[in-house]
Amino acid sequence: MRREKIVNRVILALLIAVLTGPVFGDSHGSPDLLILHTNDIHGRIEQGDGLLGMGKITSMMRYFHEQYEHVLLLDAGDTIHGRPIANQLDGRSVVETMNIAGYDVMVPGNHDFNYGYDRLLELEELMEFDLVAANVYKDGELLFRPWVIREVGDHRVGIFGLATPDTYQTTHPRNIEGIEFGDMEEAAQRSVDQLQSEGVDMIIALGHVGFGRNYPSTDVVEQVSGIDLFVDGHAHDLLLQGEQYRDTLFVQANEYTKYLGRVEINFTEDRPEMKASVISAAQAASEGFTPDESVEELILALRDEVRQRMLGTWQD
Repeated sequence: MRREKIVNRVILALLIAVLTGPVFGDSHGSPDLLILHTNDIHGRIEQGDGLLGMGKITSMMRYFHEQYEHVLLLDAGDTIHGRPIANQLDGRSVVETMNIAGYDVMVPGNHDFNYGYDRLLELEELMEFDLVAANVYKDGELLFRPWVIREVGDHRVGIFGLATPDTYQTTHPRNIEGIEFGDMEEAAQRSVDQLQSEGVDMIIALGHVGFGRNYPSTDVVEQVSGIDLFVDGHAHDLLLQGEQYRDTLFVQANEYTKYLGRVEINFTEDRPEMKASVISAAQAASEGFTPDESVEELILALRDEVRQRMLGTWQD
């Protein structure tokens, strides 16, 4: 039995190595846009066994920015809560390391509300990236920006956010008191209509929704056309080459920074051409990526702050 397990692991590793594709370079020339994405980090900003951590993600981002003219880094939520280094500082540590990594856009996941929505709004003020959700309301008003547009050379890319109504059942009720998670299909249709009126060349849904959950992300594209790419989270799925559903390519990069998702995009007169893959922590290590020193120094300082706060010796 032990030997069978070892053999199965080797086969899985080889399969992933084949399907993830090369880290350096790409398979069909330099793309017009490179999307890199994470989801369900759950506070795993520190490097660990089989984990990239925010240090290696930062190093990889620096490399890709050197190689490609247009790169966007997206996160699909459940990011700022989950480990002591995150929880003891109410998510600030995660946001600070994400700022260094160079994230562009994030959607809030259900567990990103675990400190309460007021704290999430405070963290938004610290973010050097956009937090988007088109279906989260407080007193009838959108709590976050619904969508953003990024200029990619001569092209414009619209990105809107969707947060799962599962949040009602998966965080403490007091964390979201007075918050409404509206119908995702309606929010998606409204966002697509608005973005199309802005003349974008591509529309990306950034969702913490997930395949096969109580509110499947595939239901959204059943009702709403015009979404080219759906960067998803919540289900912790590993979609090695993405999954096409109707006219939308779905991508998801498992969990905990075990993988960095990658989508190469070329704009055409019709719809964007896309190729999805993932980069595993093992593959990144084999290619020589090491943690960014500035992130590692910050993490050491954050660990010390957590320790002192727990001992009661920290002075603000």
